[in-house]
Amino acid sequence: MAKIVLAGGTGNLGNLLIPYFREREDEIVVLSRRKMVKHHPGIDFVVWDGETQGEWTEALEGADVIINLSGASINKRFTAKNKKLLYNSRLQPTKALATALQSLDNPAKLWINFSGVAIFNGAEDLQDEHGKAYGDDFLAKLSIDWEAACTQAQTPQTEKVILRMSPVLSKQSGIIRELTPLAKLGLAGTIGSGKQMMPWIHEEDFCRLVCWIIDQEQQEPIYHACSPHPEPNKNFMKTLRQVVGRSIGLPLPTPLAKVGALLKGTDPTLLLETVPVTTNVTLKNGFKFNFPYLHDAIKQLIK
Repeated sequence: MAKIVLAGGTGNLGNLLIPYFREREDEIVVLSRRKMVKHHPGIDFVVWDGETQGEWTEALEGADVIINLSGASINKRFTAKNKKLLYNSRLQPTKALATALQSLDNPAKLWINFSGVAIFNGAEDLQDEHGKAYGDDFLAKLSIDWEAACTQAQTPQTEKVILRMSPVLSKQSGIIRELTPLAKLGLAGTIGSGKQMMPWIHEEDFCRLVCWIIDQEQQEPIYHACSPHPEPNKNFMKTLRQVVGRSIGLPLPTPLAKVGALLKGTDPTLLLETVPVTTNVTLKNGFKFNFPYLHDAIKQLIK
Protein backbone atom coordinates (compact mmCIF):
# COMPACT_ATOMS: atom_id res chain seq x y z
CA MET A 1 0.00 0.00 0.00
CA ALA A 2 1.28 3.43 -0.95
CA LYS A 3 0.29 6.97 -0.04
CA ILE A 4 -0.65 8.70 -3.29
CA VAL A 5 -1.42 12.42 -3.56
CA LEU A 6 -3.44 13.54 -6.56
CA ALA A 7 -3.09 17.26 -7.18
CA GLY A 8 -6.15 18.35 -9.13
CA GLY A 9 -7.60 14.86 -8.76
CA THR A 10 -11.28 15.80 -9.03
CA GLY A 11 -11.25 16.00 -12.85
CA ASN A 12 -11.85 13.33 -15.48
CA LEU A 13 -8.42 11.74 -15.21
CA GLY A 14 -8.54 11.67 -11.43
CA ASN A 15 -11.95 10.00 -11.56
CA LEU A 16 -10.47 7.30 -13.79
CA LEU A 17 -7.42 6.71 -11.59
CA ILE A 18 -9.00 6.67 -8.13
CA PRO A 19 -10.81 3.30 -8.54
CA TYR A 20 -7.50 1.69 -9.54
CA PHE A 21 -5.75 3.06 -6.47
CA ARG A 22 -8.64 1.93 -4.30
CA GLU A 23 -8.31 -1.59 -5.70
CA ARG A 24 -4.63 -1.54 -4.76
CA GLU A 25 -5.70 -0.38 -1.27
CA ASP A 26 -3.52 2.71 -1.58
CA GLU A 27 -4.01 5.68 0.72
CA ILE A 28 -5.47 8.43 -1.48
CA VAL A 29 -5.17 12.15 -0.85
CA VAL A 30 -6.78 14.56 -3.32
CA LEU A 31 -5.77 18.23 -3.45
CA SER A 32 -8.84 20.14 -4.62
CA ARG A 33 -9.58 23.83 -5.12
CA ARG A 34 -13.10 23.36 -3.77
CA LYS A 35 -14.24 21.88 -0.50
CA MET A 36 -15.89 18.49 -0.98
CA VAL A 37 -19.16 18.33 0.92
CA LYS A 38 -20.01 14.71 0.12
CA HIS A 39 -18.02 12.06 1.97
CA HIS A 40 -16.00 9.69 -0.20
CA PRO A 41 -14.82 6.60 1.73
CA GLY A 42 -11.12 5.94 1.41
CA ILE A 43 -10.26 9.40 0.04
CA ASP A 44 -8.94 12.34 2.04
CA PHE A 45 -9.79 15.63 0.31
CA VAL A 46 -7.55 18.58 1.16
CA VAL A 47 -8.30 22.12 -0.02
CA TRP A 48 -5.54 24.09 -1.75
CA ASP A 49 -5.47 27.05 -4.11
CA GLY A 50 -2.76 25.63 -6.37
CA GLU A 51 -0.62 28.72 -5.84
CA THR A 52 0.37 29.54 -2.28
CA GLN A 53 1.79 27.42 0.52
CA GLY A 54 -0.54 26.47 3.36
CA GLU A 55 -1.80 23.68 5.55
CA TRP A 56 -2.21 21.47 2.48
CA THR A 57 1.55 20.94 2.38
CA GLU A 58 1.24 18.73 5.48
CA ALA A 59 -0.70 16.22 3.38
CA LEU A 60 2.42 15.68 1.25
CA GLU A 61 4.57 14.65 4.21
CA GLY A 62 5.54 11.01 3.88
CA ALA A 63 3.79 10.51 0.54
CA ASP A 64 5.12 7.81 -1.75
CA VAL A 65 3.84 9.40 -4.96
CA ILE A 66 2.56 12.82 -6.03
CA ILE A 67 0.67 12.93 -9.31
CA ASN A 68 0.05 16.41 -10.70
CA LEU A 69 -3.12 16.39 -12.81
CA SER A 70 -3.75 20.11 -12.48
CA GLY A 71 -4.79 22.10 -15.50
CA ALA A 72 -7.88 23.64 -17.06
CA SER A 73 -9.31 21.86 -20.10
CA ILE A 74 -7.70 22.83 -23.41
CA ASN A 75 -11.09 22.45 -25.12
CA LYS A 76 -11.60 26.17 -25.55
CA ARG A 77 -10.68 29.01 -27.91
CA PHE A 78 -7.11 30.21 -27.50
CA THR A 79 -7.92 33.82 -26.70
CA ALA A 80 -5.46 35.87 -24.65
CA LYS A 81 -7.63 35.32 -21.57
CA ASN A 82 -7.85 31.56 -22.07
CA LYS A 83 -4.14 31.24 -22.82
CA LYS A 84 -3.39 32.90 -19.49
CA LEU A 85 -5.84 30.54 -17.76
CA LEU A 86 -4.28 27.47 -19.34
CA TYR A 87 -0.77 28.59 -18.39
CA ASN A 88 -1.60 29.58 -14.82
CA SER A 89 -3.66 26.47 -14.12
CA ARG A 90 -0.65 24.30 -15.01
CA LEU A 91 2.48 26.20 -14.05
CA GLN A 92 1.34 27.67 -10.75
CA PRO A 93 0.34 24.32 -9.16
CA THR A 94 3.55 22.73 -10.45
CA LYS A 95 5.67 25.45 -8.88
CA ALA A 96 3.63 25.27 -5.65
CA LEU A 97 4.25 21.51 -5.42
CA ALA A 98 7.97 22.05 -6.02
CA THR A 99 8.16 24.61 -3.22
CA ALA A 100 6.25 22.32 -0.87
CA LEU A 101 8.53 19.37 -1.58
CA GLN A 102 11.56 21.49 -0.81
CA SER A 103 10.16 22.32 2.64
CA LEU A 104 9.26 18.80 3.79
CA ASP A 105 11.29 16.62 6.13
CA ASN A 106 10.07 13.48 4.36
CA PRO A 107 9.12 14.44 0.78
CA ALA A 108 7.56 12.12 -1.76
CA LYS A 109 9.77 9.52 -3.39
CA LEU A 110 8.21 10.00 -6.83
CA TRP A 111 6.59 12.96 -8.58
CA ILE A 112 4.64 12.25 -11.78
CA ASN A 113 3.88 15.51 -13.58
CA PHE A 114 1.49 15.40 -16.50
CA SER A 115 2.18 17.13 -19.80
CA GLY A 116 0.84 16.78 -23.34
CA VAL A 117 1.89 15.04 -26.54
CA ALA A 118 0.92 18.36 -28.15
CA ILE A 119 4.55 19.28 -27.50
CA PHE A 120 5.06 17.66 -30.94
CA ASN A 121 2.27 19.56 -32.72
CA GLY A 122 3.00 19.80 -36.43
CA ALA A 123 5.98 17.41 -36.45
CA GLU A 124 6.69 15.78 -39.80
CA ASP A 125 7.81 12.40 -38.47
CA LEU A 126 6.57 10.05 -35.77
CA GLN A 127 7.94 11.06 -32.36
CA ASP A 128 8.55 8.80 -29.35
CA GLU A 129 9.87 9.66 -25.88
CA HIS A 130 13.28 10.50 -27.33
CA GLY A 131 11.89 12.80 -30.03
CA LYS A 132 12.94 16.46 -30.15
CA ALA A 133 10.80 17.82 -32.98
CA TYR A 134 8.92 20.17 -30.68
CA GLY A 135 6.27 22.38 -32.18
CA ASP A 136 6.11 26.16 -32.01
CA ASP A 137 2.38 26.74 -31.58
CA PHE A 138 0.63 27.64 -28.33
CA LEU A 139 0.01 24.11 -27.02
CA ALA A 140 3.54 22.99 -27.82
CA LYS A 141 5.05 25.96 -25.99
CA LEU A 142 2.67 25.41 -23.07
CA SER A 143 3.82 21.80 -22.78
CA ILE A 144 7.49 22.80 -22.96
CA ASP A 145 7.10 25.38 -20.18
CA TRP A 146 4.97 23.04 -18.05
CA GLU A 147 7.60 20.33 -18.21
CA ALA A 148 10.36 22.80 -17.41
CA ALA A 149 8.51 23.96 -14.29
CA CYS A 150 8.80 20.40 -13.01
CA THR A 151 12.17 19.23 -14.30
CA GLN A 152 14.02 22.40 -13.28
CA ALA A 153 12.68 22.30 -9.71
CA GLN A 154 15.33 21.44 -7.12
CA THR A 155 13.90 18.34 -5.39
CA PRO A 156 16.91 16.08 -4.76
CA GLN A 157 15.00 13.59 -2.63
CA THR A 158 12.16 13.20 -5.13
CA GLU A 159 12.47 11.44 -8.48
CA LYS A 160 10.55 13.22 -11.23
CA VAL A 161 8.73 11.72 -14.21
CA ILE A 162 6.99 13.51 -17.07
CA LEU A 163 3.91 11.71 -18.41
CA ARG A 164 2.82 13.17 -21.74
CA MET A 165 -0.90 12.61 -22.20
CA SER A 166 -2.69 11.87 -25.44
CA PRO A 167 -6.50 12.04 -25.68
CA VAL A 168 -7.99 9.33 -23.47
CA LEU A 169 -10.70 7.21 -25.09
CA SER A 170 -13.27 6.97 -22.31
CA LYS A 171 -16.93 6.17 -21.74
CA GLN A 172 -17.18 9.10 -19.37
CA SER A 173 -15.83 12.02 -21.37
CA GLY A 174 -13.78 13.16 -24.34
CA ILE A 175 -13.85 12.44 -28.04
CA ILE A 176 -15.60 9.05 -27.94
CA ARG A 177 -18.47 10.41 -25.91
CA GLU A 178 -18.76 13.41 -28.23
CA LEU A 179 -18.31 11.65 -31.57
CA THR A 180 -20.31 8.44 -31.06
CA PRO A 181 -23.76 10.11 -31.33
CA LEU A 182 -22.58 11.93 -34.47
CA ALA A 183 -21.27 8.70 -35.99
CA LYS A 184 -24.64 7.02 -35.41
CA LEU A 185 -26.27 9.87 -37.33
CA GLY A 186 -23.82 9.52 -40.23
CA LEU A 187 -22.07 12.80 -39.44
CA ALA A 188 -18.65 11.65 -38.22
CA GLY A 189 -16.76 11.94 -41.48
CA THR A 190 -13.20 12.95 -42.24
CA ILE A 191 -12.17 16.28 -40.73
CA GLY A 192 -10.07 18.54 -42.93
CA SER A 193 -7.58 16.62 -45.03
CA GLY A 194 -7.93 13.56 -42.80
CA LYS A 195 -4.15 13.16 -42.84
CA GLN A 196 -3.56 14.72 -39.42
CA MET A 197 -2.29 12.09 -36.98
CA MET A 198 -4.33 11.39 -33.84
CA PRO A 199 -2.58 9.76 -30.86
CA TRP A 200 -4.89 8.13 -28.31
CA ILE A 201 -5.00 5.74 -25.34
CA HIS A 202 -7.79 3.58 -23.94
CA GLU A 203 -8.90 4.59 -20.44
CA GLU A 204 -7.97 1.20 -19.01
CA ASP A 205 -4.46 1.31 -20.45
CA PHE A 206 -4.01 4.85 -19.15
CA CYS A 207 -4.79 3.80 -15.58
CA ARG A 208 -2.73 0.63 -15.85
CA LEU A 209 0.21 2.62 -17.22
CA VAL A 210 0.21 5.06 -14.29
CA CYS A 211 0.14 2.18 -11.80
CA TRP A 212 2.90 0.43 -13.75
CA ILE A 213 5.11 3.52 -13.67
CA ILE A 214 4.64 3.78 -9.92
CA ASP A 215 5.68 0.15 -9.45
CA GLN A 216 8.87 0.38 -11.53
CA GLU A 217 12.07 -0.03 -9.55
CA GLN A 218 13.70 2.56 -11.80
CA GLN A 219 11.66 5.09 -13.75
CA GLU A 220 12.45 6.75 -17.05
CA PRO A 221 12.35 10.56 -17.16
CA ILE A 222 9.61 10.67 -19.82
CA TYR A 223 6.75 8.38 -20.78
CA HIS A 224 4.11 8.79 -23.45
CA ALA A 225 0.57 7.82 -22.45
CA CYS A 226 -0.52 6.79 -25.92
CA SER A 227 -1.07 3.67 -27.97
CA PRO A 228 1.93 2.57 -30.07
CA HIS A 229 -0.37 2.92 -33.09
CA PRO A 230 -1.68 6.45 -33.74
CA GLU A 231 -4.11 6.84 -36.61
CA PRO A 232 -4.71 9.55 -39.22
CA ASN A 233 -8.03 11.29 -38.71
CA LYS A 234 -9.53 9.62 -41.80
CA ASN A 235 -8.87 6.14 -40.35
CA PHE A 236 -9.96 7.15 -36.85
CA MET A 237 -13.34 8.38 -38.05
CA LYS A 238 -13.81 5.38 -40.36
CA THR A 239 -13.09 2.97 -37.52
CA LEU A 240 -15.57 4.73 -35.26
CA ARG A 241 -18.26 4.50 -37.95
CA GLN A 242 -17.54 0.81 -38.51
CA VAL A 243 -18.00 0.05 -34.83
CA VAL A 244 -21.36 1.85 -34.64
CA GLY A 245 -22.50 0.31 -37.93
CA ARG A 246 -22.44 3.33 -40.23
CA SER A 247 -20.61 3.10 -43.56
CA ILE A 248 -20.96 6.76 -44.48
CA GLY A 249 -19.97 9.87 -42.59
CA LEU A 250 -20.48 13.44 -43.76
CA PRO A 251 -17.00 15.00 -44.16
CA LEU A 252 -16.09 18.30 -42.56
CA PRO A 253 -13.84 20.33 -44.88
CA THR A 254 -11.21 22.56 -43.33
CA PRO A 255 -13.13 25.88 -43.70
CA LEU A 256 -16.24 24.37 -42.09
CA ALA A 257 -14.13 22.73 -39.38
CA LYS A 258 -12.68 26.12 -38.48
CA VAL A 259 -16.11 27.75 -38.35
CA GLY A 260 -17.61 24.85 -36.40
CA ALA A 261 -14.80 24.90 -33.84
CA LEU A 262 -15.21 28.60 -33.22
CA LEU A 263 -18.99 28.26 -32.87
CA LYS A 264 -18.49 25.45 -30.39
CA GLY A 265 -16.03 27.54 -28.41
CA THR A 266 -12.92 25.50 -29.11
CA ASP A 267 -9.77 26.09 -31.15
CA PRO A 268 -9.56 24.77 -34.74
CA THR A 269 -6.01 23.47 -34.20
CA LEU A 270 -7.42 20.81 -31.88
CA LEU A 271 -9.18 19.34 -34.91
CA LEU A 272 -6.76 20.09 -37.72
CA GLU A 273 -3.20 19.95 -36.34
CA THR A 274 -1.22 16.74 -36.80
CA VAL A 275 0.28 15.17 -33.67
CA PRO A 276 2.42 12.23 -34.85
CA VAL A 277 3.28 10.57 -31.54
CA THR A 278 3.94 7.00 -30.44
CA THR A 279 5.62 5.26 -27.49
CA ASN A 280 8.68 3.05 -27.37
CA VAL A 281 9.92 3.45 -23.80
CA THR A 282 6.84 1.76 -22.34
CA LEU A 283 7.18 -1.21 -24.70
CA LYS A 284 10.93 -1.51 -24.16
CA ASN A 285 10.44 -1.63 -20.40
CA GLY A 286 7.75 -4.29 -20.56
CA PHE A 287 4.38 -2.54 -20.43
CA LYS A 288 1.67 -4.52 -22.23
CA PHE A 289 -1.20 -2.59 -23.77
CA ASN A 290 -4.57 -4.30 -23.47
CA PHE A 291 -5.85 -2.13 -26.30
CA PRO A 292 -2.99 -1.29 -28.68
CA TYR A 293 -5.28 -1.08 -31.73
CA LEU A 294 -8.03 1.45 -32.30
CA HIS A 295 -10.82 -0.87 -33.44
CA ASP A 296 -10.61 -3.05 -30.34
CA ALA A 297 -10.41 0.02 -28.08
CA ILE A 298 -13.49 1.71 -29.53
CA LYS A 299 -15.44 -1.54 -29.71
CA GLN A 300 -14.83 -2.24 -26.02
CA LEU A 301 -16.00 1.24 -25.04
CA ILE A 302 -19.10 1.35 -27.23
CA LYS A 303 -20.26 -2.27 -27.16
